[in-house]
Amino acid sequence: MIKNLLNKKYRILCIDDSKLNRAFIAKALAPFNMTIDEAENGLQGLELLQNNKYDLILLDIVMPEMDGFGFLKEFNKDERENFIPVILMTGLDDLNSKIKGLSTGADDYLLKPLNEQELIARVFSLLRLKTANSELFEKNMLIKKELEAARKIQRFIIPDNFDFIEYPKITGIYNPIEDIGGDFFDCYKIDDSKVAFLIADVTGHGIPAALTMTMAKMLFSIYVLRFDSTSQLLSEINKKMRSVLLDTQYITAFYFIYDKQESVLKYTNAGHTRALFYRSSDSKILGLDTFGFFVGISDNTEYEEKKIKVQKGDRLIIYTDGITETKNMDGKEFGEIGLAKFIKEKSNIHGDQFCLELFNTINSYRGKNPINDDIAFLNIEF
Repeated sequence: MIKNLLNKKYRILCIDDSKLNRAFIAKALAPFNMTIDEAENGLQGLELLQNNKYDLILLDIVMPEMDGFGFLKEFNKDERENFIPVILMTGLDDLNSKIKGLSTGADDYLLKPLNEQELIARVFSLLRLKTANSELFEKNMLIKKELEAARKIQRFIIPDNFDFIEYPKITGIYNPIEDIGGDFFDCYKIDDSKVAFLIADVTGHGIPAALTMTMAKMLFSIYVLRFDSTSQLLSEINKKMRSVLLDTQYITAFYFIYDKQESVLKYTNAGHTRALFYRSSDSKILGLDTFGFFVGISDNTEYEEKKIKVQKGDRLIIYTDGITETKNMDGKEFGEIGLAKFIKEKSNIHGDQFCLELFNTINSYRGKNPINDDIAFLNIEF
């Protein structure tokens, strides 16, 4: 392993007020292709750190002006992209000093007087750790770049407005828990009279869920013009997705077709949270649901289609369970009841303002609790 490490030139910062110790260290490490920079105390060490990049720090404890503990305290205040290991050198052979040094930020320690072989062994041990950490950091940066690219692609796939549909008025919010998520929604203009809208939730989060979401959304966009039946469309989607989903994956989905000429809304649910329909004539909230299992579980799943008459002033809210399963500080879920109450109380608020107030209400309800699931919903006003 040392041979592999010798292929690279390393830069070491030695902070020790003893000139003899610094000379001993420089001589011991001289055969190993290392540059040794020296500082007599913690303050000088911090100054060198500001202008140079180091692979390892050898740090004495007892020094004038700023001791080793003081250096570690200031050193760890800085947010560094790369890990710099620290070996504490101490003549204090007591447990408390060792514990204090390691808990303050040192990664290893050497007892004085220094032993040359032990010094070399510990330096190379931490340089191996440094090399592994640098490789991990580079891989993480690559993953971050790829995730950012995936996030941009997904944001392009999921529409941020539905201005191409004049009626009904459709607005919504999409907020994934990670950079990319498995929740999605979309709307399709079938013809001058019919509009289709969909919301779905893929199990899991991150890249696997996002890839599955992309496949499902592509299928929906293909089949939306082929099938006038909401149940038949979901049945076909189920057959296609069944062959590509992992055993642990499935999709919940709710699909609607609104016919303006007939003022009728057809809908089919595939294991998704039921939709809430605000009826303006009597200010009642109706729960819309149909029989149908998750997409991707079985080849022979049958789906049901239902219809509801729609009047001007009615409103449909379709959403993923990230809304209703949001918990407050007492562990109580916002729930369907909380959502229905909000819809009723805010029935005079429309469009983006309604969506923003709902999103803010959810965030206010959870308090300091973390967001545990993607949030997506559509507000459809007739």
